[in-house]
Amino acid sequence: MAQTIADTRKATLSVNATATVTDNLQMLTIRNIDLIAPLVEENMILVSPMRSPFAGMFKIIGNPNARIRITFLQRETLVESNEGIGEVKAEYNLSAAFEDLQIQSTLLDLGEANVVLSKKGLLFVWLGANLDLSAALPGVYQSEFTIELEYI
Repeated sequence: MAQTIADTRKATLSVNATATVTDNLQMLTIRNIDLIAPLVEENMILVSPMRSPFAGMFKIIGNPNARIRITFLQRETLVESNEGIGEVKAEYNLSAAFEDLQIQSTLLDLGEANVVLSKKGLLFVWLGANLDLSAALPGVYQSEFTIELEYI
């Protein structure tokens, strides 16, 4: 069992999600990913897209039964905004389901996924992240997570 040690370092993490859409696809943000509330264990913050209540949540609306491509950045390094000497390594994961049932969602583990919208033209998507804080120093770390959607 991993032991949690109180950490006196202070850092602010912020990842905003945006979408680029084509045609009549829409993506609504239901809940932003929360990277402050999860516990830091062994210099890691783990937010599972399939299980964590801290995962971001989105609703994609489009043509019923349509095939779409979801493209997203899987990995990036966030550099501390002021001094630029600390860094956080981020790995993003998405999961998706036809209904608002996160625990039954399927992991989209590649940076590009071809999926089908439901009979109602819906797809629910959850955003998770694994953050490596081992090289982080006190400060502010910001990122803009982008999801691209297109019909295929």
